[in-house]
Order: sequence, then C-alpha cells, then structure tokens
Amino acid sequence: MAPIVLQVQNFFVYSDSPFLSPQYKSVIVSEIMKTDFNISQSSVSNIYIIINGSYNESLRIINDSLKYLNEARLLTPSDIISLYQQLYFNGSENSSIEKDLIKINQLYLNLTSLRERLLLNISEFMFQLNVTYGLPLGKHVSANSTLIETFRVYYFIALENYSQINASRIAGYLTFKDPYLIFFGFNNYTNETLAKHFLEKFDNYSYLIFLLTGKHIPDQTFGSSYSFFMRSEQNASSFPVSLSNFHRNDSWLFIVQVPSNESLNNVNEFIDNIKAEVTGHLPIYARSELYTESNLKVIDLVTFTLVGILLILLLRSLVPILLLLGSAILGIEIAYSVLIVLHLFGYKIYYISGLVIPPIIFGITIDYSLLFIYRYFEEIRKGRQNPLNEAFRTAGKAAIFSGLSITLAFLSFLISPSPILKNIGIALVAGSLSSLFPSISFTYTSLRSIGINVLSFPQKHVPNPSDGRSKYLRFMINHSIKRKYYVLLTIFVVSIFSLWVFSTHNSNVDVNEIVPSTSEVVVGLNDLNNYFNYSLDYVIVPGSLNQTHNMVYMIAKKAISMGALVYSPVSLGKIVLDNSSAILNQFYSNGFSLMEIYIPYPVFSNGAINFTNWLISQGLLVGGSNAQRIDIVTNTVQTYYSFTLPLTIIFILIYLGFLLKSIAVPVRLTLSLLFSSLVGVAVMYSVFGTVYWLSPLIVFALLFSLGIDYDMFIVLRIREEEGSEDEKIRNGVEKTGLVVTAAGLILSGAFFSLMAADMQFLREIGFAVGFTILFDTFIVRPFVVPAVMSILGKYNWWPGVRSNRSKT
Repeated sequence: MAPIVLQVQNFFVYSDSPFLSPQYKSVIVSEIMKTDFNISQSSVSNIYIIINGSYNESLRIINDSLKYLNEARLLTPSDIISLYQQLYFNGSENSSIEKDLIKINQLYLNLTSLRERLLLNISEFMFQLNVTYGLPLGKHVSANSTLIETFRVYYFIALENYSQINASRIAGYLTFKDPYLIFFGFNNYTNETLAKHFLEKFDNYSYLIFLLTGKHIPDQTFGSSYSFFMRSEQNASSFPVSLSNFHRNDSWLFIVQVPSNESLNNVNEFIDNIKAEVTGHLPIYARSELYTESNLKVIDLVTFTLVGILLILLLRSLVPILLLLGSAILGIEIAYSVLIVLHLFGYKIYYISGLVIPPIIFGITIDYSLLFIYRYFEEIRKGRQNPLNEAFRTAGKAAIFSGLSITLAFLSFLISPSPILKNIGIALVAGSLSSLFPSISFTYTSLRSIGINVLSFPQKHVPNPSDGRSKYLRFMINHSIKRKYYVLLTIFVVSIFSLWVFSTHNSNVDVNEIVPSTSEVVVGLNDLNNYFNYSLDYVIVPGSLNQTHNMVYMIAKKAISMGALVYSPVSLGKIVLDNSSAILNQFYSNGFSLMEIYIPYPVFSNGAINFTNWLISQGLLVGGSNAQRIDIVTNTVQTYYSFTLPLTIIFILIYLGFLLKSIAVPVRLTLSLLFSSLVGVAVMYSVFGTVYWLSPLIVFALLFSLGIDYDMFIVLRIREEEGSEDEKIRNGVEKTGLVVTAAGLILSGAFFSLMAADMQFLREIGFAVGFTILFDTFIVRPFVVPAVMSILGKYNWWPGVRSNRSKT
C-alpha cells in the first residue's frame, strides 16, 4: 500500500488505559486512594524475565540488554524479597501498639529465617557452639584472631556479673547475633545430632522473644501468642516471598521496572535482543503491536489478491477490475489520512479501529462502485442514449443514500458514553464517508474518460451482469414467495435458536486473542504461574469501622483461603486478626477502609480476572489494573447492547422512514439485519466456543451498518419496477440480486482475508462477518426479504403513496 497506510500503524494505541472513564469504579478507587490514603497507583510497569543459566550470567545478560529501555530499573530476587518484606513495616505513622506488634512480628520473622539458614548450614552452627562453649573451657578452636578477641572481650565483661555458663552464652549471642546458642551448655555443645534435632523441632518463640525483649506476648494481642506465632510459622512470613519464588531448576526470574509510557518499540527491541522469556502487560501490548503490523500487511495483500480474483471471475474485463481496485485503495488512503489528521488534534487511534478500516473500505467502496458499473453495463445493453448519466441517476443515488445510512448508523457510536466505542465510531464514520468519494466521483470521472471498447477489453462487449446467479436468484425468489409463511416460521425458529446460543456462551479477555498463543509473552505468562506472580487489587469499603468490620473480615478470610495475601484493618498477609486496633491508622481513613489484596495470578491472566470479578461481585469498589480492564470490558459491552445498538436501530428507522416514506420497510429491514447478525454471532460461538469480548460487538456493529447497503439496493430497485407487488419484488430482487451477490462475495472475501492473520480475535471477526455477509447475501436477501415483503404486500409502502406504475 501507499506510504500513508504504512505510517498510520505508528500511531496505533494498544492499551485500554486511555479509554478509562471517570465514572468507572476502578477510577473512583484511584481517586479515593490518592486523596484519603496518599497512595498513587504506580507510574511504572513491570517486565518479567524468565532466563536460563547461572545467577551471575543471567544478571549480566539482563544488564547488557537494559540499554534498549529508558529509565529501566532492574530488581533482583533479593531486591524484591527485601522490598516486600519491609513493605508494611516502614514509612507510616503507627500507634505504639502497632509499633510493638510490628517489631515483635519482625523479630519472629528474623528468628525463623535464622533457624532455616542454620539448618541448611549446620556446620556454621557447630562452629558457633565450639567458639561459645569451647573457648571458655580452654579448647582449641580454629577461628580468626579478630573473632576470638571479640568473643573474649564480651566473655570477660559478662563474667564480672554472671556465672561462667551464662557469660559464655551472652558472649556467644553478642558475637554471632545467634540466640539459639543459649539453649546449649558445656556438656552437649559438640553433639551435632542433638543440635540439628533441636533446630528442627524448635517452636518456643514466645520464650525466646521474652529473653531478647523482656516482653511477654499477652494472649489478647492475637488471641494466643503461641497460636499467632504458629500461624506465622506456617506462612513463613507476613508476605511469604522467598527465593523459591524466583528460582526453578536452572531458571531465574528477574523484574525490570520501566515507566508506564515506555515506547512499545523499545520493549520489542528489548525482547528481540535478550535470550529469555519476557512477559507482563507492557510486553503483551508491544507484541500485539508487532503482530498487528505484520498482520496488517498480510491482510492487505490477501484482501487485494482475493478481491482481485473474485472481480476477475465476476467481470472478466481488465479495466473495470482496475477501476474497482483503484477506488478501494483510494478510499483506504483517504480514511487513513483522515485518522492521521485527527491524531494531530488528539485522537488516539485504537488499534482495532485501525484494523477494521481495510476490509470495510474495500468492501463498501467496491460495493458502491460495482453497483455503479453494473448499472452502467445494464444501461449500455439497453441502448440508452446517455447510459452513464442514467446509471449515475439511479445507482449513484442508491449508493449515496446507502452510504449516508451507514454513516448515520455509525454516528450512534459517537454519542456513546463508552470512550472505546466512541473511538471506534470515529474510525467507522471516517471509513464510511471515505468510501463515497472514490466510489461515486472517481468511478464516474474514470468511466467518462474511458471508451466502451477499452472498458470491455479483452472481450468484444461489456460484461453481461447476468450469469448463473440469475437462475439461483429466480429459484430462491419464487420458492420464497410461494412458501412465504413457512419461510416466516423458519425465521422464527432459527432466531430463537441463535438467541439461545448467543445468550448461553461467554466471551473472554484472554491475551492469546490479541497475540498468538505461541508468542513468547504468552508462553512466559503461563510459566510465570510457577514463580512470583502476584497482581495487586485495591478494595475500598465505605463506612465506619463498626459498620464494615464484618464485611472486611469475611472478604479477607475468603480471599486468603483462595491463596491471596490481604493487608487490611483485619489482616496481615495470610493472618486474619481478632484484634485489629493495631493497624487501623494505615488502612482506615475518612470513612473508608482500604484492603490491599495480592492475587496469586499474573496481571490480566484468566485467574486474576476471575478473582477480581469475584471481588466486584461482592459489591465492593475495586481498583488496580485487573479492575480497570474489567471496567472497560463490562462498560463497553453493556453500553453497546443497552445504548449504542438501540440508538443505531432508532437512527435507521427514522432515516429510512423519512427517505422511503414507509414504516413497514424500515422495520422489516431492521429485523432482517438483526436476524442475520444473530445467526452470524451464533455461528461464531459454535465454531470458536469462546470468543474475544469485542468480537460479537464488532460483528453486530458491522452487519447492522453494512447490511443496509444490500437492502437499500433492493428496495430502491423494487420501487422502480412495474407490475403487481409480487412481480415488482421478483424483478427488483432478481435484477439487483446480481450486484448484491457480487458485492456480497467481494465484501465477504475482504473480511475472510482476516483469517490469514495469526491473531485469534481477527480470525473470529473475519470468519463471523464473512459468513454472515454470505448468509445475508444468498439467503436473507433473495429468500427472506421477498417472503416478508410479499406477506406485507401494499403495506410495504404505507403510509406513503404507492408507485403509480403498479398494476391493479
């Protein structure tokens, strides 16, 4: 394609974040956190790297690759463990009770960590015992002189006030900072089996903490001091992050933090130049951009080739084919130029908005141009004195009316309260209007300057629009009118079945819909489940503590049972507290309780989305990346079906009612479009099972707009015909059916080209729209429409005046 088509991809937006609305609950949560808790959601994005090899070599490789990113910060496993261990113990003003609780809890964590380290290196513990109890007995101990001198200083000072055994214990503790030494003596310090058994079975932390701090742990602090520490031991820590979360077999997990507005090109370059699995929502968007760009080139090529083949089969003349393809390319250039100009004024081109442009423009532009050319050929064969002007008067008018009706249908998107629908609507309106100029002006001007002999090359005469399709159309129309009530019953049964399929199948927000399932970011996202994989949800519960305590308690308890870590007025990590007064200052402010819930699934994964959906279903205000994603999806879907689609129908009814001066025709047209759309979506669900959340919306939007074309062609031609109502219907559908079937084949071919993409949601849209257009073209228009119009008879045109050419 021309340079403009290639340049527009640089302006595509892949993230949903720019389309957040202030009315979304996740946005409301962000504002409450900022104003009442002084917490801002992070302005950085995490890039997760799973890399094979030794720790030092992995660290070197990642550091060498950071040059591709701006302001990147590497977090090693130890950095992350330290960060999360201190996350809730520093930087906040706490009550004295809270400070004591945190200090004691932190001391316990340090003691358990020390015990585990000594168990892993029992020789180190035996060395400490030999120094502590061997030196006072005059035994030779292999140790450096500085350590021995330090021990002796402590020992002789303590010996002034304590017995030899206690002086030894004090000196050992002060030298090695190891309180476990005090449980041994001169008679057993060399027994390694005893030492190991002691560490394995030790659980008397309350006594050890008393010896170190002089404070007893009262039962009312956490119910029972013993049960509190036992619960803590089971969880390893308040935030159970350990080295095992970052190291599996020969692989390591590192995290690189970059600004949330980091260039996707930089992220792609980083991924391409590091031999590791890279994932996270920013790499997912970056890979989506990469695959979209490559798919757009493939789609353009396949569309051009497929449409070209169809035109050769339908027209069998070179010049008309070149005219049609030229008008389509011109339409795409105009549409993308409009989007680039709008981008200069602040319009963000959502990548889906950009992707639907080529098939829409190819389809609509060639449809209108083909209608014009077919009518021109028909007038030439009739021997009209001025066939071009006659074709322009009839087909040109039909194209303009159809184009305006499509644009009007798309206008309902522009006044939608959904930001993402409004964005897509701008692209759809730009596309529909951009199709009119080349299909009317360019085609008309070109035909004026081309002689009939040139137009028919390599044939002697201009192509005959009539071919084998005429027999099919005649057969379908006659059977439709003859068995019109059976047709009506069939429509009803198929509609009910399609509605049942539509209502019983669910859509999804899987990342492998927008990037191939074999992509490294998807593989990495799946592998991340075996490592440190928490994503954070913020929950706000309005009301006083007394009012909300039970709800917060139950939510915390349930979330923890589902594998989450919950920090709230009633919980610390995996521990639900009976007495929460110690941490109220941190998680309660101005009538709001804050719950920070660490979900055990990567952000945007199915597990994270399902978990966040559960929180939302409890009637809670939920924020964070997962909640923002859900808000956008839920709001967009609800807005389309409750506002945009009904408004589209109203616009179509009013416009066509005014244009045709009829009530029945617009209602029948709308119902037939709804029937085709329902069947198309039902077939899509039947083929793919579950589909991307935007796929059904796009199918409805495109079919409810593009389908107007074919019906308008038929209705306007029927009004031109003479005879009884059934004769007019037969002649109008048959004559227009040739261009309708040709246009339908081309438009469906344009959308079927999307199936050449390796992105699942493009395949879904391409198949569903392509199939539905064929169904609408070869079943609904020649079979359903004649039956319904025949049943309505003269009431098709009520309350307007019937054509004066009708025979009574």
